Amino acid sequence: MFKPSFTISPDVLSAISEITETKVIVERSRVLPLNELHLKRQALIRMVHTSTSIEGNKLAEYQVDRVLSGMSVAADDKSIMEVKNYQEAVKEVEKLAERKEKLTLDLILKIHAITMKGLLEKEKTGGFRPADIYIIDEMGGGKEKLRFKGPDAKDVPKLIKELLEWLKHAEKDNLHPVLKAGLFHSQFVHIHPFSDGNGRVTRLLTTYLLYSDDWDFRKVIVLEEFYNKNRQDYYNALAYNWETQYAPGADFTDWLEYFIAGFLVEARKARDVINSLGFNLKDSPKEQTYLDTDEIKILDMLSGKFKITSDEVVDTIKVAKRTAQLKLKNLVDKDLIEPKGRGPSTYYVVKE
Repeated sequence: MFKPSFTISPDVLSAISEITETKVIVERSRVLPLNELHLKRQALIRMVHTSTSIEGNKLAEYQVDRVLSGMSVAADDKSIMEVKNYQEAVKEVEKLAERKEKLTLDLILKIHAITMKGLLEKEKTGGFRPADIYIIDEMGGGKEKLRFKGPDAKDVPKLIKELLEWLKHAEKDNLHPVLKAGLFHSQFVHIHPFSDGNGRVTRLLTTYLLYSDDWDFRKVIVLEEFYNKNRQDYYNALAYNWETQYAPGADFTDWLEYFIAGFLVEARKARDVINSLGFNLKDSPKEQTYLDTDEIKILDMLSGKFKITSDEVVDTIKVAKRTAQLKLKNLVDKDLIEPKGRGPSTYYVVKE
């Protein structure tokens, strides 16, 4: 079974302590519903942009915003599809995490299928790689250097099953969610189980683990921004204490120090932006809006989809069509959303 070797330094302990304190501040902060919705929307845009950028996607952040909003951009079809797929994968991660579903082999393959739809051959989409995989660095002048060779393809299913079994033990042993997510991140990417899409799926599953453990920081934290800020640092951190070929027994200490330091940076950013929008800055009756559970779910849907219809509300909160329409009207009356279109084609977007 996978048994990661690592040492928790005083700096790591201190960082985890501050991250925990920051999480409490973020969760307890009173933020206006419309402000929180805008924060979640911006976080999703940044998450999709940075995670796909790490893998070479050329779309700028404003273009990603347009794509996620259903607007056209002057870009190649592949780049647009990568962004749309990632948005769908994030939505699926959020839905599964909300239901507290345990991470399984089938769930991993499902996330890969959503992420890589139309980007890989069908037989390689939603399935483990059929052959060995090599990560090559271009050195210039026609020269190449082997950075890493993944484990043999025949060993991938076994390694993933061992990693999933370790997750069960980590939960029973009450391993801190941030440590658990960090260790999973490194081991999964080193198994490199797919023909393509390994980095994206690794980051999606790391998000899934954190969300499942209620470490989502109200979905305004974007760890990918830290990785994308200096991609070479991210690659170097993943390579700490690993040879150029997969082998069990690597020490994860250096990677965890990088991962947790980055987590703290992004947690502080989430805290600061939440605090800047607290109720203590506003006190007009209009801004002190209170929402019921269903209205919160509808706004959560909008933070990921950017536009919704009454039929989608029916499917999500399991109410009659008339009830869904009334709830949408309540949100319109509260000046949080606005309708677009007319008749059967009506949909709703966040009020700017």
